[in-house]
Amino acid sequence: MHRRGRSKRIVAASAVALAAGMLLSDSGVRVAAEPNVALQDVDDSLAGPRSSVIAGEITGAAPAVSGDGRFVVFEGAPPVEAEGAPTDTRTTSVFLSDRETGETVELSPVPDGIRSGDTVLPAISGDGCVVAAITEMPLDIFRDDDRNARWDVYRAVLPHCGGSIGDWELVSTRSGTGGLSRDDVVLERPAIERGGTTVAYTHPADHYFEPRDVTAISIVDLAVPAGDPFRTRLATGLPPDLPDNQFVHSGMAQPALSEDGRFLAFRSSATSDQPVPTWSTGLVEGGPATSQVYAWDLQDLDPFTAVRLVSATASGAPASAGAADPDISRDGTVVAFTSADPTLVPDASYPVCSANCPTQVFVAERDLDGDALVDAPGQQRISLVSAAPVAGGSGLIAGLAPSMRPALAGNGQLVAFTTKATNLQLIEVPGIGSGPDGDVLLAHLRRGTIERLTVGPVDGVVPVVGVHANPVLSDTGRTVVFDTAAADQLTGEVLESQRDPDDPESIGSSGRRVVARSLPPLLSLPDADLGTTLVGVEGDEWYVAVINDGPSSFQPSEVTISNSEFTINEEKSTCLLGTAIPAGGDCTVALSYTPRRGGTSSATLRVAEAGFGAVAIESNISGAGGEPTLRIDPAGADLGVVTVGDRSVEFQFDVANIAAYVPTSLETFEISGAHADDFELTTNDCLDRPLNPRASCSVGITFQPTDAGRRTALVTLGTPTGQYTTMVLAGDGLFEPTVEIARTEVAVGEAFIVKGSGYEANSEVTIVFGDDPSDAVVASTDADGNVFVSMPVSSGVRGGDRPVVVQSTSGVAASSSVEIRDDERTLVGMPGFGLGG
Repeated sequence: MHRRGRSKRIVAASAVALAAGMLLSDSGVRVAAEPNVALQDVDDSLAGPRSSVIAGEITGAAPAVSGDGRFVVFEGAPPVEAEGAPTDTRTTSVFLSDRETGETVELSPVPDGIRSGDTVLPAISGDGCVVAAITEMPLDIFRDDDRNARWDVYRAVLPHCGGSIGDWELVSTRSGTGGLSRDDVVLERPAIERGGTTVAYTHPADHYFEPRDVTAISIVDLAVPAGDPFRTRLATGLPPDLPDNQFVHSGMAQPALSEDGRFLAFRSSATSDQPVPTWSTGLVEGGPATSQVYAWDLQDLDPFTAVRLVSATASGAPASAGAADPDISRDGTVVAFTSADPTLVPDASYPVCSANCPTQVFVAERDLDGDALVDAPGQQRISLVSAAPVAGGSGLIAGLAPSMRPALAGNGQLVAFTTKATNLQLIEVPGIGSGPDGDVLLAHLRRGTIERLTVGPVDGVVPVVGVHANPVLSDTGRTVVFDTAAADQLTGEVLESQRDPDDPESIGSSGRRVVARSLPPLLSLPDADLGTTLVGVEGDEWYVAVINDGPSSFQPSEVTISNSEFTINEEKSTCLLGTAIPAGGDCTVALSYTPRRGGTSSATLRVAEAGFGAVAIESNISGAGGEPTLRIDPAGADLGVVTVGDRSVEFQFDVANIAAYVPTSLETFEISGAHADDFELTTNDCLDRPLNPRASCSVGITFQPTDAGRRTALVTLGTPTGQYTTMVLAGDGLFEPTVEIARTEVAVGEAFIVKGSGYEANSEVTIVFGDDPSDAVVASTDADGNVFVSMPVSSGVRGGDRPVVVQSTSGVAASSSVEIRDDERTLVGMPGFGLGG
């Protein structure tokens, strides 16, 4: 039985800020155009990170998720058979859960007349229609003879795509037999491409006379009839003969396929990138040979370039400590893997070790020029993922314990992984599980940040014990699925098997469960007034930006506008490219306006995703038919990233009178919009002076953010006769908090004051100190973003230098340390008690 978190809530307060986009004119001309910046919230049902148990009544593990995050397959305990039913000796079956309907079905029940057997390690296609799994049961009675080790790979089309439960197709066949089953498949999850027609799996390398423990990978094209010799293809990369050196070889394993099945990433103990591969060596004769991670382009027929070494140093040398656990992005341009070799990214600080060094998670980016194609051999960039920034300086510190099992989102910009390292987050987990269990983290490659996914449901800050494994990501990264022994602590759900009959209010061990964590994006899209345009004449082209503030990607598939006077230029609208917009990125919609009459017009602009969990955002677009007058250059500006409370450099705008004969002047200077208080008019040479035709003047604006995230405002400059022009301002606020401890040394039983500065104003922060993160204090900052808390040092706190972490619900955090003095009691000896004379 575990304890509930004991977070102490002092004041409850929270604030959520969404980002806002920019509106720009293609010509740089701003003619009576007034964008009204309005923040649009996404669907409330998708707002905010949250975790939920998949099929709560079923204990389960080893999940996989469809590309849209709707369907989850996993292995779990078979249903308890009814009394009098035939004996079922299984311990594991495979299940499908539909997150939209909440329904869960068993996919591998024992057919009538078939000997019982386990089914394990399911994989689901990206389109969610096909599942592949490994089973002991001879589900193809004509080609599976139910002998030997009995393990084979089967595939099934799922019921929601026209298939039926129990209708399995044999995948793993032995060459030269006309399509008979192998019966000896290695228990390793098969890989499946998005459409479900190509499956890769690992098996003994029996194309050798005596394969021993050497394995190979076969790729099966299920569009080819069973028994056809072209149905199965042995992956290239193994030497022509068995190992001939003094090292123990594992061969080829751990397949991962790109979306279209073109690229296969794998681990190999051979030099698989060579035209004629040879067997690699190892560190000690008689010990294991060193394996590396490779990627094979199945469409490349050149033996010199078809297979690329991924786990390579900047000089092209293989990782000295080897590599494993590959995963690959949808287009094959990004590969994640693990390695213990510090020379892959030598600029970071690594643990001091001579042997059995902890594995780290790395990412190889193979498209450096951004054309969505894999670059020439040797052109790649390796990044260290499992690392934390150096406190108070530059550089990275790698994890002090192993990180493993990386999983990529579709575009390769998000990486989920399991780690036993306690130094990758400021707040340490209260404990780490055994085996592959650990903390589950999500790295944002574009932002260079890492967040923890395994936090409790109350404040989203305090972590639970690290007993989680096997994370997988949907295409956008919006859904993260993993298995855990702490589902109750992560979700707050009370499962039937958790109840203690002697204490109905308690929560106990629930067994392993599959959990999904949802991470919807925060989006913004401004309302826009495209200004005055001549009736019947198409006006300037404007760009409205959808900004994604993360944490997951946004993949728009449809852009619509409700009034035909406004036209969307599809070729110039990046929101219609079909690509995912990562956290921190944006896409634009190109608009033009052709009024049919004088007066105002309006329309609703909608940018939307499609499918399960789709997010859409809308804004109001307006304009007017009439005579344009003023021009401003540039049409808008981004004033950069500024720490909250600091001030940017000044940005200058030029305002021109475009009227042919009529002089004017500027009388009104107004800053409005979502974050008007963050921008200030600091210089103005347009005030109190005439503006003749073709003459110009300038104004200067500075940015002083009051909060983090995207900040926008609208500057409106007006003439005495009512003409006006506008410009959109934007910038990004950044919190850089600090934590101070009033006393550097505190004895057990005393208290010390913690001061946090530079946080969000009037918002919640969690202060973590001590040996159990659940003993946390929740407090509220004041109007200046400061918080003061008295922290007691209980008798159970260990002595020594102890960290104190103050973290907001948005993830902004800082830490300091205090020396805890565990004073020993002085005993006065007394005669007769052996303590004195």
